Amino acid sequence: MNVEQVLRKFAYPIGILFPWLLTPIAFLITDYLPKTNVPLLYIVMVVFIAINVTVELAIINALSSFFAFSFFFAEPYGSIMIHQDEDLLTILLFLLTSVIVGYMATKHKQNVQKIRVREFMTDIELELLEKLPKALNTDDVINAMRDALEPWKENCVLITRDNNWATHPMIRRMTNLRKTYLEELLELRITPEVSTQIPELEREHDVFFLHNSQQVIGLLKISIENIQYLPKDIFLLLLHQVNISLERTRLSADLEKEKIAKENELLRSALLSSVSHDFRTPLTTMIGATSTVIEFGEHLDKQQTRELLDTVLEEAQRLNRYTQNLLDMTRLGFGQLQLERDWVSVEEIMSVVKKRLKPLLIHNDVRADINPNLPSLYIQAALIEQALFNVIDNAIKFSPSDAYIEVNCVKENDAIIISVCDQGPGVPEAEREKVFERFHTAEKGDRRRSGSGLGLTICRGMIMAHGGNVSIHPNPKRTADRINPGCCVRIEIPIEANLGASDKNPDSPSSQSAAE
Repeated sequence: MNVEQVLRKFAYPIGILFPWLLTPIAFLITDYLPKTNVPLLYIVMVVFIAINVTVELAIINALSSFFAFSFFFAEPYGSIMIHQDEDLLTILLFLLTSVIVGYMATKHKQNVQKIRVREFMTDIELELLEKLPKALNTDDVINAMRDALEPWKENCVLITRDNNWATHPMIRRMTNLRKTYLEELLELRITPEVSTQIPELEREHDVFFLHNSQQVIGLLKISIENIQYLPKDIFLLLLHQVNISLERTRLSADLEKEKIAKENELLRSALLSSVSHDFRTPLTTMIGATSTVIEFGEHLDKQQTRELLDTVLEEAQRLNRYTQNLLDMTRLGFGQLQLERDWVSVEEIMSVVKKRLKPLLIHNDVRADINPNLPSLYIQAALIEQALFNVIDNAIKFSPSDAYIEVNCVKENDAIIISVCDQGPGVPEAEREKVFERFHTAEKGDRRRSGSGLGLTICRGMIMAHGGNVSIHPNPKRTADRINPGCCVRIEIPIEANLGASDKNPDSPSSQSAAE
């Protein structure tokens, strides 16, 4: 508790008794200075009271000081009666001094406090205006406003649907009927008619509305009379900025919903288009080959029958791949991809992928160059196999006949890099990120060659689930070929996360070298 608070708490006793307690000091002064200087001591005390407390207390102190001076230092001693004109002049001097100095001091204090509060409000405004543009939703805006009101939490309450505002002391003092009115105001829908009534409702219920163009978000009840020198213009500006931000976040949310709905519609259309074409083509081929065998089986030799059955098998396998891609895309899209990791070498992954690719390698070949010192990976092998299969399958589709696909596996820093390079037409730089989008295909005409547009999307999703990345680059060995420059798909699988576990893996190269 500072001096001013002490003086305010014991204002009247101090104002009356302090001059009398000061009298012994006045007697000491008379031993060294003329008696005419004694009134100055009392005037100093009056000025001190006027500056630090109020004008009213200074006047009381001036009267008490005069009576103390009159009783002890003015003739006749021991009496407070005024017998001389100079004594009357002294009391007038005390009173005039206390009034003038007190008034000036009070105005000065008020101006200083107003300036301080305005500076404080300006700081709060700047902080709030810094937070509001970053607010992503309504809750962020309300929380920013709540933080701004924290210095006056005893004299204001922010009323929203999701906070326990009824326990605030300001609300507890209200009648149940007024609380019910506030609850009804929270449920208001903002129509043109209601919008014009907001100022009247604010005056009637002594609240401020926080709202966007569609609904009331919250109510602010603040006891302005209990917050000294609160600049109402800045306060109303804060409320205006908050309401603007509430409308901005509403528009952003509506735009996001509209964007999501549009994207979902596009995805549905793309999916239907993909399914209707990519599924219908192998089904039509299978139906045609099967019906031929059934109708003309007696007239076909074994070679012709075998070719037709091989066609059915090939198309059934292609249909199975499409189905698997759609299922994988669904799992990735809904975040249902759960990793079941185990220790696997790159050679094992490549061996499985080659076996799966064998039916597709009719006119092409895959040449794999794997560094023999690569560490084992702690991964879910099936996902990495599927990702690598999708990339090589895509390379086969766009490679000319008799061209080979080159697969290189090396270790760079803390990652294993698998590069799949083809000799096809390549991917323009502007398209290199788009090919990873769902249902994006390189060819807009015959989609039989380009597929459903899900392979690379699924590949990136599976690799990113392991903390890696997939990117497309030019084929460095074919930069001189303008017709078929080829491209390389770079798969990065990090191994730094596996270092701690690799020590426990006896088959990992790091563990073997440590044992040696």
